[in-house]
Amino acid sequence: MRIAQLPWYDLKSQREANDAWWRGIAGHLRALGVDDVPDELLRDGRFADNWRRADLLLSQACGYDVLYDASDAIVPIATPCYGAEGCEGARYRSFIVVRADRAWQTVEQLRGLRVAINQVSSHSGNNAMRPHIADLHEQGSFFGGVVETGSHVDSLRAVHEGRVEVACIDVVVLALLRRCASPLVRGLRKITCTRAALSPPYVTSVRTAPALRDVLREALRRAVTDPSLQAARDELLLRDFAFYPPESYAELEDFEAPALATGYRELPAPRRSPLG
Repeated sequence: MRIAQLPWYDLKSQREANDAWWRGIAGHLRALGVDDVPDELLRDGRFADNWRRADLLLSQACGYDVLYDASDAIVPIATPCYGAEGCEGARYRSFIVVRADRAWQTVEQLRGLRVAINQVSSHSGNNAMRPHIADLHEQGSFFGGVVETGSHVDSLRAVHEGRVEVACIDVVVLALLRRCASPLVRGLRKITCTRAALSPPYVTSVRTAPALRDVLREALRRAVTDPSLQAARDELLLRDFAFYPPESYAELEDFEAPALATGYRELPAPRRSPLG
């Protein structure tokens, strides 16, 4: 049996909607003649490990992952359009945030503070910050420390608990947390927003046949206009899909390369070179 997972915005408060969304996609895949479609989303194991399975049918990943660390395992097939503050069509941003009870108002005033990143391979929590720091660093450093937390939720928790002072958070995550009135989004202040970039893509295994990739795109087209899935889409803030060639995600290098050229290397870079 093939596997499917939608790990990117699978917060506890959104799991029921994600399950309904997947069942709708699965129904459209079956109607299009695809066999071996899983009934349920896989939530076991690390998503990065699951991306390397030959039986991966559908998942979601960071654009940074498809450009670097997982470029040999997954390929983007569709770019979601979200209805969150900071999103425009198929593009999204991050907010650089601090606690509202702190005095800092500008990025320059964050010098020497501790920053949380969710993962090294994250664009929204790591790479998106680079252009804001590139002209401010001194001998390659700006922050007083960089802490990798594992998730945007954990980065927000670290800010609230005072383990760090700054975090860069995906605007879709912030919007979903606001929908469920999470205490993690209370008492925060936005310092600035990052430049827009292509949203985290839906992906499939590089071993998925081109014909099946086309069917997956058609199933997503049908699902995103299916009236019976409107409630699930609304809960997930999902509005539409755009379809770009995989190489479009090379634009994320434009955040990284200029900063590296100035000598700013404090925020960690992915572990592989992009496929050329």
